[in-house]
Amino acid sequence: MDATSIQRHDEPVAPSGGALAIRIPGAAATGAALSYLSIHLVQEAYAYDARVCADETSVCLTPWPVLSFAASFAIALVGLIMAYRLLGIRPGLTVIPPTLLLAPFPLNAALSTAGKWPAVVVGAVWAASVALTAWQPYRILGLSTAAALLLASFIVIYR
Repeated sequence: MDATSIQRHDEPVAPSGGALAIRIPGAAATGAALSYLSIHLVQEAYAYDARVCADETSVCLTPWPVLSFAASFAIALVGLIMAYRLLGIRPGLTVIPPTLLLAPFPLNAALSTAGKWPAVVVGAVWAASVALTAWQPYRILGLSTAAALLLASFIVIYR
C-alpha cells in the first residue's frame, strides 16, 4: 500500500485557492437551498394543518407537521452527503452531523426574529462555517463563526 492510497482524515493544508473558492460557496449554496426547502416544507405542513383544523371544535391533529420534520431531516441528510461528496468536503462524518443536527437552532432563531429569507442566509452561513472546520488553517474561523451563531441563537430562543 503506497502513501497516495491512504486517505487523510485531518487535512493540515487547505486546498488551493481555486478549490477552496468552490467548496465554501458550494457549501453555503447547499445550506441555503436545504434551509429554504426545510423551512418551506415545515411551514406548508403547518399551514395545511391550520386549514384542515379551522372548523374543528375538538382536538384536530394531522400527521403532516410531524412528517414534515422527518422528511426535512432526510432530504437534508441526503442532500448534504451528495453535495459534500461532489465538493470534496471531507471527512463527512465530522462535518455533516453538526451541520445537520445543530442547524435547527440558528434557523429557528432567525426565522422567529427576522423571517424566512434571513433564515436562509443564516443556513448558508452555518453550512459554510461548519464546512470550514474540515481544514486545519481555517478551523478556528469556522468554529468561531459556528459558535457565535449558536450562542446568538440560544440567546434569542431562550431569552
